[in-house]
Amino acid sequence: MSKPLEGMRILDFTQFMSGPMCTLLLSDFGAEVIKIENPPLGDNTRYGKIIEDEVSSHYAARNRGKKSIVLNMKDAQQRDLFLELVKTADAVIENFKPGTMEKFGITYEVLEKINPRIVYTSISGYGQEGPYAGHPAFDATVQAESGVMSITGPQGGNPTKCGTSIADYSGGLVGCIGTLMGMVDAQRTGHGRRVDVSMMEALTFSLENMISMFMRTGVVPKPNGNRYPASSPIGDFMCKDGIPIMLNISTNPQWKAFALALDQPQWLEDPDFESMLKRAENYQKVEAEVNRVFSQLTSDEVEERMLKSKSVYGRINNFEGLKNHPQMQYRKSIINATYPNGVTFQVPSNPIIMSGVERDTEVMTSPLGVDTIEIMSEVCDPAKVHEIFDPVLEQVAQATKDMYSKS
Repeated sequence: MSKPLEGMRILDFTQFMSGPMCTLLLSDFGAEVIKIENPPLGDNTRYGKIIEDEVSSHYAARNRGKKSIVLNMKDAQQRDLFLELVKTADAVIENFKPGTMEKFGITYEVLEKINPRIVYTSISGYGQEGPYAGHPAFDATVQAESGVMSITGPQGGNPTKCGTSIADYSGGLVGCIGTLMGMVDAQRTGHGRRVDVSMMEALTFSLENMISMFMRTGVVPKPNGNRYPASSPIGDFMCKDGIPIMLNISTNPQWKAFALALDQPQWLEDPDFESMLKRAENYQKVEAEVNRVFSQLTSDEVEERMLKSKSVYGRINNFEGLKNHPQMQYRKSIINATYPNGVTFQVPSNPIIMSGVERDTEVMTSPLGVDTIEIMSEVCDPAKVHEIFDPVLEQVAQATKDMYSKS
């Protein structure tokens, strides 16, 4: 059975993380993603986390499965060839600072005239318009501006950014959804869409009811560590063997099952524990009781009781624990991304399992510009393509060698 996006062509002007994660998902489900990089060095992530033989794990994790061409959009000839390529595409996706593509004369209005079905998606820190549109943005600064950092970290401590790049990932995921909706509409109506995704808004969208509560009460949320202000016990609790377990016991039925699993029926008679609201108000007492019981049990004993009672818990895994996690292994959540020179990096798979689509466990990763001649020959005489791009590709090869020799 074919993948759902087979036959779709995406022209990918993305770099760093938010845009590449968007197009990575499209590629995984069958779209032909043509990553367009500026010569002579391309995406900066080609030179991060170098392991061996002039190839990067950094690039492979975000751009596996995509084709690669080089285009200098400041060159009128190459820009015109890009516009010819737009006629063959379903979407153009970019995550430059707003205004960058316009400098090259690339706008939705221009692309729409060339190909009415085109979807043009831009992912940026703050959106294409507004007083912050021109501000430089990276994941950590968007986490700061969005308010997410203000509620993250230990209780009473300083605001802390998330350990992973959630602003980039949120922007990439929302960009992918917006692009797919635009392509569906183009199939239905024959006309594409302009999609404008703000990483800041993608993060504030995730704040959902916390924003609503603030708007209603005016009470500014503060960091709560691993706690949740609406119920208890939610957080990490240390077991007898020095291994913490994360709990999320919120509803009254969950609390009852949890208390009985730990042989603590008296908790169910305590008026301080009788409701979610009461347990939230008396969280220090709740946590003291849980810590008392957990200090007498190993993590394996706690886990056994949690499983039997269907209580909500999780081991706090480090990356070694994640690597060996039985669920990760069962679902083949780590795959191989291999360059033509044979170097393979293990990278996360896409998180979507779909009927009729076998999850790829081996995916190729393209060297810079390797598909340029083949793809550009679709829209231009091959002899002319060689005349234009052979010198460019020679520069790419030399610049790549020079860059890696310095690393």
